[in-house]
Amino acid sequence: MPKPIDHNVRKRQIVAESVKLFARYGFSDVNFALIAKESGVSRTLLYTYFKDKRAIFNAAIDEVTSLVRAKYEEILPLDITADAKLRKLCLTVLTMMYGQRDFVCAIADVLTDYRRQGINPKDKVAAHTNGLRLMIAEILTAAFDRGEYDARFTPVQVTELLYSQFEATALRIAVTGKGDLAESVDEVDSLLLALRPRS
Repeated sequence: MPKPIDHNVRKRQIVAESVKLFARYGFSDVNFALIAKESGVSRTLLYTYFKDKRAIFNAAIDEVTSLVRAKYEEILPLDITADAKLRKLCLTVLTMMYGQRDFVCAIADVLTDYRRQGINPKDKVAAHTNGLRLMIAEILTAAFDRGEYDARFTPVQVTELLYSQFEATALRIAVTGKGDLAESVDEVDSLLLALRPRS
């Protein structure tokens, strides 16, 4: 009797192989035949899981977003300061970025591909990142409400600063291949330390 197939596991394997290919060859140079070959499935079977490579890419983004959301939901009820919660969330995001360098490179390539096609990726990026921005803003609002951060700043300003830090980290990973988690965590810690009220 054939071994039953876990379709969710197979889909995740296809996504993982595809991300490696996107990072290695560039999004536009990867086709379904190559994805099928590297994933160990037929093209026909691949089409039963995904309609095109953009759907695979979106599945990769959804998977990472779900992981961040799950960690956020673990962090939120903790009996710690909002500042400590924010640091934990930032550490989660940065750890995922450094742990999935291929995925970060693939994102950079897809965004570059959009630009080549004359497509402004701003709306597409926002669709995938608004959830993270909202998570950060919610924790920041609590931190400001509790007086943990200097009132000269606003949650919106700091959300954008943190998000810019994540973008800079992604660029460092994708373009230079350099940087390390400890360095990026130190940068975020320095930013958050600077937000504390002056004595």
